[in-house]
Amino acid sequence: MTIRSAARAGAAVAAIAAALAGCATPPDHFHTLRSAAPVPVPPSLSREQILSIGPVTVPESLQRDGWVLRTGSTGAQVHEHQLWTQGLGAEVAQSLADALNRGPLPGALWADAGPSGSGVGTDLDVAPALRVRVQVVRFDGMFAPAPAISDEVRWTIECLPADDALSPIDAGRYREVRGGVRDVAGPAPEADATVDDDQQRYDRLARAHADALRQVAGDIDHALRDSAAERARICARAPR
Repeated sequence: MTIRSAARAGAAVAAIAAALAGCATPPDHFHTLRSAAPVPVPPSLSREQILSIGPVTVPESLQRDGWVLRTGSTGAQVHEHQLWTQGLGAEVAQSLADALNRGPLPGALWADAGPSGSGVGTDLDVAPALRVRVQVVRFDGMFAPAPAISDEVRWTIECLPADDALSPIDAGRYREVRGGVRDVAGPAPEADATVDDDQQRYDRLARAHADALRQVAGDIDHALRDSAAERARICARAPR
């Protein structure tokens, strides 16, 4: 091989390497809805003190790895390399449990998303007498004209009935105690200077969604305090 042909071959290899580098897969970036603030250590609990968080349902369009963000009035774009640390249902369940346990909750209740924290409502070894069923109706994020969210979360406090005269089938069904819906829409918080520039707008959306869930937890906490008499009357072994 001549010097000229060797130089040409070297240049070709360099060009291919540069092209491959340019086509390298972007890194994945993970986000969580859970606060970094510590949660109290759970006490020794009886079955009657457990408030199960779940099942949590999310729209089918959000049951995927990459974030789905709104574009315009009807469009959506999947951001394949922006990911939650786990499924969105589990993120919501654990975020709500964390916020509720910082209360603390009335009646020595303890919110529990289960060992795996999946939010499916079947993690606990024994079905608790009291649970919060959650439906994420809308969990929208958008960048234009500025980073903002539009969330709608419905929740229902449910318990197993205390009426021993019910049939075995009916006695195993949860009965609604209180319910509500929280709509949160508005701009995301200001950027965190400790976050990389290219990730700041995503971080702003994640923190806005987390703030919305803390408002939902506040609604649930208020309903638990306001419904003590109802729970004592209709829930099996509910804390008085």
